[in-house]
Amino acid sequence: MPVRISENKNKFTYMKTIENNPKGKTGKRIIAGILVLIILLIVAFLLFSPGLARNYLNKHGKELTGRRLSIEKININYFTSRVQLSNAKMFESNDQDIFVALDTLVVDLKPLRLFKKEIFVQQFKAVNLDARITQQDTLFNFDDLLAFYSSEDTLAAETESSPYSFDLNNLEIDRGRLSYTDQSIQNTITVKDITFLIPHLYWGGERDSKADIAFDLGTGGSFSSSFDYNIETGAYTGEASLTAVDLEIMLPYIQQQMHFNSIDGTLTADIRFSGSQEDLSEFLLSGDARIDSVSITDSDGKKVLGVAEAKAHLKEMKPLKYQAEIGKVTFDQPYMYLELADSLFNFEKLLVESTEDEITEDEEEATVYAFLIDSLQVNNGWIDFSDKRFREEFNYELSKIEVNTENLSLDTDWLTLNANMLLNKRGKLEARIGVNPYDPLSKIDLEYVLSDFQLPDINIYSKHYTGLPILFGDMYYVCKTTIDKRQLNSKNNLIIRDVELGRKNGGLYDIPLKLALFILKDINGDVKLDIPVTGDLSDPRTRIGRIVWTTLKQFTVKIVASPFKALGNLLGAQPDELEEITFGYDDTSLTGKQGRGIDLLLKLEKMKPDMQIDMQYLNDRKLERVDAAKEIVHQNYQQERQKTPNSNRKEYEAYLKEKSGMDSLLIQDYEQLLAPKEKVDSVVLARESMRIQLVKDYLTSENDSTSVRVLPYAADEVLNIGSRPRFLIKYLLREDTEPSGTGN
Repeated sequence: MPVRISENKNKFTYMKTIENNPKGKTGKRIIAGILVLIILLIVAFLLFSPGLARNYLNKHGKELTGRRLSIEKININYFTSRVQLSNAKMFESNDQDIFVALDTLVVDLKPLRLFKKEIFVQQFKAVNLDARITQQDTLFNFDDLLAFYSSEDTLAAETESSPYSFDLNNLEIDRGRLSYTDQSIQNTITVKDITFLIPHLYWGGERDSKADIAFDLGTGGSFSSSFDYNIETGAYTGEASLTAVDLEIMLPYIQQQMHFNSIDGTLTADIRFSGSQEDLSEFLLSGDARIDSVSITDSDGKKVLGVAEAKAHLKEMKPLKYQAEIGKVTFDQPYMYLELADSLFNFEKLLVESTEDEITEDEEEATVYAFLIDSLQVNNGWIDFSDKRFREEFNYELSKIEVNTENLSLDTDWLTLNANMLLNKRGKLEARIGVNPYDPLSKIDLEYVLSDFQLPDINIYSKHYTGLPILFGDMYYVCKTTIDKRQLNSKNNLIIRDVELGRKNGGLYDIPLKLALFILKDINGDVKLDIPVTGDLSDPRTRIGRIVWTTLKQFTVKIVASPFKALGNLLGAQPDELEEITFGYDDTSLTGKQGRGIDLLLKLEKMKPDMQIDMQYLNDRKLERVDAAKEIVHQNYQQERQKTPNSNRKEYEAYLKEKSGMDSLLIQDYEQLLAPKEKVDSVVLARESMRIQLVKDYLTSENDSTSVRVLPYAADEVLNIGSRPRFLIKYLLREDTEPSGTGN
């Protein structure tokens, strides 16, 4: 203790000496002046360093950041470590165009945290941020920045130093703007008025990283997302939500394939994602998506596609492995306008033509996607069809369309669909189809039932092709069609009820459809048809429509040419009874068979009053002259010899030789030689007159107002050749014949 007291006394004595010494006072002033100067220099440096930093960054920004910078002002609060940049810009690689610009950037740091290998940001706020992203083919305008920050020097520096963690708080953008321009299609998508706040984001170190973000889109809708990252395993998970995003932003990309004019509607989606930095191919997506109130118009502004709501559940998708499994897909109230004009559908005209180079490139880049949909369902669909190829426009409506299918896959060679719908608000269609989607003509299994189909609905087609307007009628139709190895086999069963066609006027094809249907009508007015259709589709020039049309034409022509089976079924008679009524040369009265034949015609007349029945008399007079000559010579022989030729054959032959003075002729030659020609002709005419009169008398005796016509012998009728005496029955439509009273 004494020592310490001594030392203190010495110090006190020394200080006292200095105070009393003038030179000591001068030294004190010098030290104070130096300290003041140092403080002034520090203050001056602190005051002027923001300007120096601004000038340095503006001059050397490209070396430091990879792009030219322009900063108008930098403010630094040294007490709070708050840095503020005003009117800052980062330019494109051409040093002219703006890449990112903002009015104000505020960064509030905690520098001391750097000693803990942590970058701590208390606040990060950008006001009026304007970011512009452009893409040309596969190149983006920030690719050079990625290359700059991925350089070998940068990577080496990062490798040598231990990693920093990032603790970011209050990340905020106020009134931001983001634009994306696809220069290959000259389209720009702009998101305006981006305003969001991320309270906390941590990344790196030993802790898991989390991020949450949410903002409204300037074009309509909102976006939100959350993200979790495990620094040790490299695994990450997250969610992203889109709410009522305007689908119009997709229009320029769809217009690369279709000439659509506009797209209205919104997209809402909740997507979950996960993956690992260790294996990027395992990046996984799942979630649900929905579009609402969609309306798509063509180049003329007409709505051609739409849907009230469509939903899809994404079970699992691995984009980098080209794998996707979708659960249920539903379309509620979908709509389509389908127009046919100039032999092309409207969607064919809307297609954007691809160049040969684009087609080749697409083929080379095509990758098979393992794509599976568990189920697809269409509810209450609607199709408006318009055919404008004819003088009259044909419009047809398919409504209440229900379609469902399961297990859809891009690599399947068999697809099964079940569907039902209303046809023009009245008819009903129920169908099941199995088809090879990649080669439909190789394998098809189709079954459908059409009921209450209103035939007048297709009146325009009937008038155009057959010249026949359809006034009334409905149809029930069952079809079973198969195509196997391009061989078509179709069974078609139709029941047409109460069909009535108008008068024929023109028509592209001369098909006796009206008469065929009239013939086929049963007692209830129904037409029952069983029409098989077959064909070989191996020839690429073969068309199913042409096969069906040819089959229908052949069927109707066959019915009209040979209606006897159909009419026989109606009357319970044999077909030949309705085909003709035959006579023997020596018939002088009607036989029971002939009378029955006429009775059937009278019965048919009552059942089908609009049918004209004609009985055309046919006979080969040359053949009957032989019989008439025989009759005349026989009568002469009996008168002279009082004997019958048939009982005295040899004597009759001797008689013929004697009368003719000739030998070695056939008996019929002798008879024609001996019978006078005038008398032979007279016999033939008398017989014909008698036959015709017998028929007429029978008709009028049974029905005095019958319209069945008995037509006399026509010399120019080729059917006379080789014919025995007969009445050939012809069935016509009354409207196609000239008025002739009863015709008898």
